Amino acid sequence: MKYGRYGWPYFFLRIGLGLTFLWVGVDILRHPDIWVGYVPENVPLGLTRETALQIGGFFDVVVGLALMVPVLPKLMSGLAAAHLLAIIVTNGADAVLIRDIGLLGAALALLFWPTHYHTKRGWRRRIFKKGGSSGSED
Repeated sequence: MKYGRYGWPYFFLRIGLGLTFLWVGVDILRHPDIWVGYVPENVPLGLTRETALQIGGFFDVVVGLALMVPVLPKLMSGLAAAHLLAIIVTNGADAVLIRDIGLLGAALALLFWPTHYHTKRGWRRRIFKKGGSSGSED
């Protein structure tokens, strides 16, 4: 799979962030008693802390898998950034704040990564090429 000039950094950033989200999500679903302390007492929508934790764990698994595959990487990195920002705002300064800031930086880097570095544009170049000829590329 081609990613352009900055292919390897984009690939490693996407896989690293995806694995982190997947690992945390699976761990939340397997060991909720360890993670429930990070959920605030007042959960919106009248959810219990345990239900909110399960939803968060499932969300982390989905985002992690989607980033690694990649399925809609811009959308998934945006959701990851929003999720991490909500965690930082909700929990404030705690033991894992520094990790969340680093992950937020990685998610924002993927979100704002120039699209032309990770898409296959060969067909567009052939169709919209000056003069209209369809030469072979890629």
